[in-house]
Amino acid sequence: MIINKFKNYFITKQSNKKQSSDEKVISDLIHFLWKEIEFPISDSSLKSKIKTFEKSSITRKIESLPEIYLLLEQQITERNSVTKLSQQQLRDTIQEKYPALLNFAHFKLIFQSLKEQELMLCKLFLSRVLDKSIELIGSDVSQEILNIKNSLQRNYDINRLDLINERKKLLDYSTTIYAVFKNQIGINAITNIYLLIYKQHFQSYNLLESFTATLNVIPEEILAKDLIHFPSKQQMLRMLQKQLYSMEEINERLTKEIVERKKIEEELKFSEYLKTTVLETAMDGTILAKSDGTVLNWNNQAENILKVKRSETIGESIYSFVPRKLREELRTSFEDYIAYGEGQLINRRVETAVNLRDGSIVYVELTIVPIKVKDDFLFNAFFRDITNKKLIDNEIREAKVMAEKSAKAKSIFLSNMSHEIRTPLNVILGLTGILQKSGFNNPEVDRKNLDGIQFSAENLLVLINDILDFSKIEAGKITLHQADFNIHELLKNVSRGFRIKAEEKGLSYELSISDNIPKFIVGDQLRLNQILTNLLGNAIKFTQKGSVAINASVALDDKEELKLRFTVKDTGIGIPEDKLTQIFKSFYQVHKPGKTKIEGTGLGLSISKKLIELQGGTLEVSSTLGGGSQFEFTIAYQKSNLKNGYSAKDELILEKTENKVTGMKVLVAEDNKMNQFFISQLFNEWEIETEIANNGQEVLEKLEESTFDLILMDMHMPVMDGVEATIQIRKSSDPNISQIPIVACSADVFPEAKRKAIEVGMNYYITKPISEKALEEILFSLKDTPREEIEALDRPINTTKTEAASNILDLSFLNETFSGDSDIIHQVLQLFVDETPDDFIELQVSIRVQNWEQISHYAHKSKSSFSSLGLKSQAAQLQEIETLAKEQKDIERITALSDSLNKTLEYIKGEIEYHLN
Repeated sequence: MIINKFKNYFITKQSNKKQSSDEKVISDLIHFLWKEIEFPISDSSLKSKIKTFEKSSITRKIESLPEIYLLLEQQITERNSVTKLSQQQLRDTIQEKYPALLNFAHFKLIFQSLKEQELMLCKLFLSRVLDKSIELIGSDVSQEILNIKNSLQRNYDINRLDLINERKKLLDYSTTIYAVFKNQIGINAITNIYLLIYKQHFQSYNLLESFTATLNVIPEEILAKDLIHFPSKQQMLRMLQKQLYSMEEINERLTKEIVERKKIEEELKFSEYLKTTVLETAMDGTILAKSDGTVLNWNNQAENILKVKRSETIGESIYSFVPRKLREELRTSFEDYIAYGEGQLINRRVETAVNLRDGSIVYVELTIVPIKVKDDFLFNAFFRDITNKKLIDNEIREAKVMAEKSAKAKSIFLSNMSHEIRTPLNVILGLTGILQKSGFNNPEVDRKNLDGIQFSAENLLVLINDILDFSKIEAGKITLHQADFNIHELLKNVSRGFRIKAEEKGLSYELSISDNIPKFIVGDQLRLNQILTNLLGNAIKFTQKGSVAINASVALDDKEELKLRFTVKDTGIGIPEDKLTQIFKSFYQVHKPGKTKIEGTGLGLSISKKLIELQGGTLEVSSTLGGGSQFEFTIAYQKSNLKNGYSAKDELILEKTENKVTGMKVLVAEDNKMNQFFISQLFNEWEIETEIANNGQEVLEKLEESTFDLILMDMHMPVMDGVEATIQIRKSSDPNISQIPIVACSADVFPEAKRKAIEVGMNYYITKPISEKALEEILFSLKDTPREEIEALDRPINTTKTEAASNILDLSFLNETFSGDSDIIHQVLQLFVDETPDDFIELQVSIRVQNWEQISHYAHKSKSSFSSLGLKSQAAQLQEIETLAKEQKDIERITALSDSLNKTLEYIKGEIEYHLN
């Protein structure tokens, strides 16, 4: 008993202490504001309210704090003449001096942004309506109402908020509240609650510019009724007044300043004359406003279009009647015209949208004309309703769909890629860990692990290249690459890493490949690897005991096509039947994190399904809760002409490596020790002599001492970088130095880096990590080519001449790539004839309308087609067009290049037809 009394005493004491602290801070605030007011104060009602406020209880003081603060703020910011502070200056000071008061949410909203104020006022209003209504009916509250109440109590992330949708949601809440309680307590009771709360709301916040937003959440049934219980129009006018003295104060000043009366009367007469003139010349809606936005006139047509009565607008700020965007444009235009003689909306005809009070939107054609009057400007706005001329619904729907598609495509692509990158990284890290622990005593196993690492690293590199390819993001698609690959080797490589993971969890792992599946097929091995990696990763992740199995079999075998069926089966936790249709959604996870937390973003199955569908296949799932899952998909592949372990191209490259590059001498300019080691080991295998230079200065010194066949030049090095070193080399008077081929080597994939290499005279440009094949091709081309015939990369093209019609094609690249297979080469040539002319037409159209983005797109697209046929000159011209388009300059040069290409295109098509026939 004694303990309970002590507890009650302690709680009461703490509560009184808290109240005393709050009351002191509130009193300090009021005294601070009172001292800032310049005396004498003519508003006796303000003095009376302050006295009443000081005598109130702490609860009442907290409740009425917004009203008292805004009254004092208005007095300081609008009535002071000597130490007149701006509203923002005063509010910043209050937040700094009295941060404790910001703990009161109903007071804190005054200091928030206009956008936040509008939403918080509506939420506070609806919360009070809801509390009052619930108070009447007791505990018999529906779940729908409770959900609304909880939603109103949540905080906003204002930076990610869609203001229009949130306003609509709040209006929907209000409509639901009104409908539910109308049935429970009657229409009169709920209507009176709305009117009562609105009156209290008005009393506290009517001086806020954002207060009118409260009307947006009052149901139409109440607005349509007689508003006799709402505050009077005069109160509404006072609510909206900003930076204007009241008429009463003006009359008092006129009586005291008799000397200036005649001058003021003349100004009034002149103002009336201007009003009459404006009205006589107005054909449509007309609004006359002062430079500070104060409305002087509002004609009948303005009432009809904007649905706002003239009596509500005269003397008020025009900014209170227009949406936020137009409000800022008007304010900026007025200020800029007065300061600089021109403004965004001044003396121009513009189209804009205005949100009406009833929630509808009217589109207007607006023209604002400035009028100079003595020491100030007036602005006369003429506008006409053009809503019926615009296909509003279709345009909004189309723009919305396009924007959503673009945003969704970019978001999904980036999310999917970030998820996919982790998978090959896990394999690389896993196999690397095994190698570190192995002691390297089993070369065969180590070799297999290294193959797995290389396989995953190559996949990772391709994924990174895809992420950097911004055009794919914008298009919302992933390009599929058709190439010969060893399906058996791919399945073994994928299984090698996952078998280890399965064994680590004590699971058995089984790989089964049907005997009738050929060794080589034609398709996209990277995408197949991604799909299997995702499915196997999930299978192992969700299986605690038992087994994981992958099976590959032939589903359909016809003359040219081979449809393969892949099955991934596990004995894991399974998927509930009602969730089977949901698991393919992005970010969806059936098993929520708990005691046995399951990592992942929920993207794996979404990625897999989309990749399978892109290849014309289907993904199906069957599962038993607690009994495991089975994922099965089919993809059709083309049959390959390769019959053994090496492709013809691999053999050709091997032959070239053995016969051509042996004995070359290369100077490697690279400051990274790991890169030095890698390149040295690679060249050592090819029997190429290598010397290392750690910077550009060492390169110059070594060139004076020895002769080299090639320089592999890193672009970024200490002491002297690759660009400066190349400039010095090209200036040399010794031909053995100045004409030496230089390969730029950089991790920078952006066009500016390549363009810089071109400008200083580098011959080739390759990106890190360095590709063995890219280096091989460069070495092959240099071995038997005289230095004086090696051209700089993307050398400027002479567009005044047209290529000769004969022997313009160079099909050596196609012959080497496809091992001389005439059928495939003919297909490539036919594809060029079928598609490239259409792309070139699109390029020309884009040039005519100066659509820089499309010019760049079609030039880039066509460039690769021309390059494949050995049309280096034309490809270089397209490269220059692409570069100029990205910089959005020199349309004359682009046009000249296009015309030159157009002249040669028919000759190219003719020679292709000759080859085809």
